[in-house]
Amino acid sequence: MPVPSNRRDERWYDLMQSCLNGHIITSRGLTNPELKPRCPKCGEETITQCPSCGTQIQGHLHIPGVGYSGPSSPPAHCHNCGEPYPWTQRRKDKLPGQPQSASELTDEIFVVHGHDQEMKQAAALVLSKIGLKPIILHERPNEGRTIIEKFEKNADVQFAIVLLSPDDMAYAKGGTPADARARARQNVVLELGYFVGKLGRARVFALKRDTDIELPNDISGVVYTSYDSQGHWQFELVRELKAVGYAVDANALI
Repeated sequence: MPVPSNRRDERWYDLMQSCLNGHIITSRGLTNPELKPRCPKCGEETITQCPSCGTQIQGHLHIPGVGYSGPSSPPAHCHNCGEPYPWTQRRKDKLPGQPQSASELTDEIFVVHGHDQEMKQAAALVLSKIGLKPIILHERPNEGRTIIEKFEKNADVQFAIVLLSPDDMAYAKGGTPADARARARQNVVLELGYFVGKLGRARVFALKRDTDIELPNDISGVVYTSYDSQGHWQFELVRELKAVGYAVDANALI
């Protein structure tokens, strides 16, 4: 399908391809086609049109002279007939935090981290031991994307581990250096809020260094687990994964 030649000077939507579970294959099916018959994440069938009316699914919005990263998730309903897409129908009865069947879950877990290499490596190792794949953003290929585009592409997960380590020191305006407290990197706090909003609190495992570290106090209900030297946090992680449907076994950690 060719790119519309008469739309160079006006806004227009590219073609989106998504699988029936809602994983985006591409949001630029016309300008940069990467169409696939099956989803590489879950193996489900993919579509580019509304099953109800046949209208193309709206993808990347092209705006002349403006850079836009594209949608991070497919639309919930068809813009033409208003009917829910298959992924919306499948998820409508599943609130954030409710268990899913193992077949509906991908094995990729996003690991948000700061400068603490030990915590990052420990989290990745535990995930590997229990049969899951850690997503560590700087280890993924850039593919010509900006940082936010790269993050959005790799953040299509169903569980995230956020590592809060004392990487920065800060104090309020009007204070003194003596008032400074350790805190996590700003990008870590930002991504913690992103995943809590996207996945729900039950699907975000916030792991903090067992030190005096300033924690975000405006994300109500987030439970922080201490990164203890005895390794109890590993079993807490397995328990939280099992609670939302992952078929993981704590015996693999022993």
